[in-house]
Amino acid sequence: MADTGVCFTSIAVGTTLGGIILATIVGNILVVVAVSSNRVLHTVSNIFIVSLSLADLLVGTVVMIPAMLNEIYGRWILAPEFCSIWVSFDVMLTSASILNVSLISFDRYLVIMRPLRYKSLMSTTKALVLLSVIWFIAIMASFLPIENGWHYMEATLENLTANSDTPQCIFVVSLPFAATVSSLTILLPILISFTLYYRISKEANRQFCLLRMLATPGNVLLGMQKVPSKTVRETFTRKATITLGIIVGAYVLTWAPFLTANIVEVFCRCVPPKVFKVFVWLGYCNSLVNPIIYPLFMRDFRKVYFRFLFFCFPFLKALKKYERGHSERHVNIPIK
Repeated sequence: MADTGVCFTSIAVGTTLGGIILATIVGNILVVVAVSSNRVLHTVSNIFIVSLSLADLLVGTVVMIPAMLNEIYGRWILAPEFCSIWVSFDVMLTSASILNVSLISFDRYLVIMRPLRYKSLMSTTKALVLLSVIWFIAIMASFLPIENGWHYMEATLENLTANSDTPQCIFVVSLPFAATVSSLTILLPILISFTLYYRISKEANRQFCLLRMLATPGNVLLGMQKVPSKTVRETFTRKATITLGIIVGAYVLTWAPFLTANIVEVFCRCVPPKVFKVFVWLGYCNSLVNPIIYPLFMRDFRKVYFRFLFFCFPFLKALKKYERGHSERHVNIPIK
């Protein structure tokens, strides 16, 4: 009976985590395909989004799949030598993902705050240099210390049965390593994102108040064209504050619990393993959320997504045509 319960739990965990992994992989592949297949999306800003999607795609494959196997089997079933490599990739790719998020926030800050100078401030070459820097930081914060054993001098990722009867790839860190890496790759990006969000919100509200001063009760006159005040508000306030607010909010919600638990665990070793694993997977889910937040808030990305969806599921396109035709027939019925 106990074996049946354990088997059912393993199946449920495997199904849930497998669904998260599949959605992460498919979502980030869609982003890369959308940018590479559409010339309209060949912009400097989207270089950062592609970099983020590649990092999240690798998180979904190289990091999350072994983590799922750990949860299903309750032990490390892969080669012992791969443990340190997997942990290094875990730290590197999750760090790269978070740093890419901050870089995208910085790029949007320049777009909103310095629109006339944006092209000179952020060229393709400068974007690639910035991306090289953050990937270099991610590598230096992961492979270098972990492969040299600097993460915790008293622990090893080679002998997986030293402290347990079954092989367990458990990443134990020291306070200096946790404080340095967490501050550099999680805490600092969060603070940067909050600062950028505050300044963009302030600028957006300033622009909206300035335009509202020129508004009539129903419309705003810009040159010779009348623009509804609601449209102005959505352009200068809603898109700037709400979109970036969702970015920062998802960023904090997914990574702040892990950051807190990681620091607490170093001091007292008192965080329950199951709770810590939930926080780790919550951080992994940021790689699933990213391809939803960034592309789907952009019209050009949505168009590519819908084309891909109709290509994969032709019946959806037929259903849409049927509903459109039915709606038009209903509208054209003469009223007696």
